[in-house]
Amino acid sequence: MSSPSKETEEPSSSSAAVPNGAGGDGCSSEEKAEGPRPPAKRPLSTAVIEISDTDSDDSDVCAVKSYQATADEVKRIRGADQDYSSSSSSSSDYSSDSESAWEDDSVLIESEPPPARLVCAQLNPRAHRMDDPTLNPTIKSQELIDKFKTHWTEQKDLSTPELTLTCSPFRLGLLHGLLANPDMINNIVDDMNTLDWSRKKMDLYEFHQTADLASLTWQRSIRGIHELLKTEVMSWVSAVTGLELTSVSASCSLYGPGDHLLVHDDLLGSRRVAFILYLAPWTCPPQRDQNGDDHVDVDNDTGWSAHMGGALELLARDEEGRPTDVARSVLPANNMLAFFQVGPETFHQVGEVLSLELPRLSINGWFHGRAGEPPAAPEPAAPDQHRPHGDPVVMQSMVEATYMTPRSRAAIQAQMERRSEVSLRDLLQIDFYTSLLEALRQPDLPWERAGPGNERRYLRLPPLWEDSLPLEHPIRQLLKMASGNAWFRLLHDCTDLTLTKYERLELQKWSPGDFTLLPPRSQYASPRLEAVLYLALPARPVCGAHTTYLAPEEHPAPGAEPDAALVTVPPVSNALSLVYCDAGAAGFTKYLSKMTMAPSDHFFILTCTYRE
Repeated sequence: MSSPSKETEEPSSSSAAVPNGAGGDGCSSEEKAEGPRPPAKRPLSTAVIEISDTDSDDSDVCAVKSYQATADEVKRIRGADQDYSSSSSSSSDYSSDSESAWEDDSVLIESEPPPARLVCAQLNPRAHRMDDPTLNPTIKSQELIDKFKTHWTEQKDLSTPELTLTCSPFRLGLLHGLLANPDMINNIVDDMNTLDWSRKKMDLYEFHQTADLASLTWQRSIRGIHELLKTEVMSWVSAVTGLELTSVSASCSLYGPGDHLLVHDDLLGSRRVAFILYLAPWTCPPQRDQNGDDHVDVDNDTGWSAHMGGALELLARDEEGRPTDVARSVLPANNMLAFFQVGPETFHQVGEVLSLELPRLSINGWFHGRAGEPPAAPEPAAPDQHRPHGDPVVMQSMVEATYMTPRSRAAIQAQMERRSEVSLRDLLQIDFYTSLLEALRQPDLPWERAGPGNERRYLRLPPLWEDSLPLEHPIRQLLKMASGNAWFRLLHDCTDLTLTKYERLELQKWSPGDFTLLPPRSQYASPRLEAVLYLALPARPVCGAHTTYLAPEEHPAPGAEPDAALVTVPPVSNALSLVYCDAGAAGFTKYLSKMTMAPSDHFFILTCTYRE
């Protein structure tokens, strides 16, 4: 009888015959006729013995699945009854009394025991699917309600483990641990994955949002949180603020990388109290520095960190009530409700989300009630208008010769008649363009912040500051060219418009986080020509900073997207874009994302509006 391991082991590469005395004559005559038998001894193998669990009857087919056999399983398969740790086997035709590292084929080489089955830890436990969100009973304490109401009325700060109240720049309440069963938040996030999300993108915002929670009735956890908001939570907020609240409107919001919500006050219709319920049931990734090293500055109890962006930012106001700088920032925290009474002073924004790994999730909306007439918004001051000057300007030393010929201007005019916009690439001569950029990068320029914060944010040179510069200074030459008679003649040749005045001639410096919003209605009520010249953009693409023109008050055609862009001007260095805007068409420059630019990066834009 031959060794049972013969079928599973490869023969040795040696061709020497085995002496008869080595293990007895166990070979049949047919085996002897085939050739000399390979040696019975081989080095100890460390290979894992595997047994196929395939159902195939073809023994030549390699098993798809395998597992590591134990010594007992091998023993059963080989049909041996004796202890395999013995140096000889009655089931083998070969035996050896050698104590060397060479053993008989019949000796079992026992492998390591199989590892124990791993148990997966449940990192985000869920509540029972039939459970409903419940309000934290600690928050419902009458003593806590009275204490909070007193501080709210007297506008005094308050801080307890359950809640926080701050009164500057306006009153903001934070309820920590809103839900008594925080595991329910994982159920809510699960149900969010089944919702239909709409991409909201305009001058003011960019994020994803769902329909109102009142219409989302088949997701049990979301239906439950909506019921809790319109009953117990609304009653609690009404009790501590003294406001009569009658209804709630809310939706789910998702902010991904680069998403944001710019400065606004929420003052609209019957809105009385704005609220945000933060959902962050996860462990945050650590912040990485420029060398790729981790900096663990994350509070994993809250599920969010400052380097991930997305903070609720409250803005201070100037003497005229206009928003200025961020006075307070509140980071998202899991299971925390933030709320404030809506008013003309409640300017706030959601900072850009910088996290590439985790989204900023929330349920946000307003508690509604009877409200008085909102205060009338102050009428914005009309921009100063100027006539072109007649000072001599040598345009041939600044503008490329291509645009100085009548033939080129006629071709530009033809395109303006067809499309109402044109882009003049490489407008400035390279020598003048280089000297201009050097002048703009001088550290002693008096850049000032443009505002108000709910309309625009960037730096600009003060009006008429260029008059203090030498005549040959590149910045003065550029601004004088854009406001002179020679330039007006060039614009007339390129557009066939009889332009007589200009306004808002600005040389701007843009950094990450800058933007302009749609202007007041009075500024786009009449036709005009808009000119935009980008300067010194970085070599890599930027996210944002394109100028978009649309008709805010025009109803979209059937099937068209609301507020669809009429014209979009991409940012291109040394390219002048001319856009003719009819009455009712308005433009804005999109928020410049921090995702593609370092905080110290910047570029420049020359803008001006020309009117007939």
